[in-house]
Amino acid sequence: MSCVFECDHVVQKFSGSTRIESKEKEEFITQYRSAIAETKGVSGVVYILKTERPIPRIKGESEILYIGETKHDVWSRYCAEEDANEFWSVYSHSLANYGAIYVDVYQTSNNKKTENIFLRQYYQSHLELPPINRKG
Repeated sequence: MSCVFECDHVVQKFSGSTRIESKEKEEFITQYRSAIAETKGVSGVVYILKTERPIPRIKGESEILYIGETKHDVWSRYCAEEDANEFWSVYSHSLANYGAIYVDVYQTSNNKKTENIFLRQYYQSHLELPPINRKG
């Protein structure tokens, strides 16, 4: 059971089409950059990193690795290399066990409120936050 997010602030959803699937870190970073470039210039967004196949959760399962927000675009928010280095163990495990990673982007009239709503909806469905949101 995966979350279907609902929020009145969402203006448009962009479903990621670039597969991030390389198990080699340098190629992963190149693919990651391509994925976030898909919505370059789209600002005020909530973005979701998700896997091809669902990940078991405390309650149910979900493809979602991370829910984040930025008032800018994802391209400006993220340094693919820094993110890949910081979370390489999570990404490499996810790729090996749950398939390719995609980035969905929701353009919204209130990115902070929308992120909060999405995280609350996720928590209500799974009784925990997405794996990378729990970084502490």
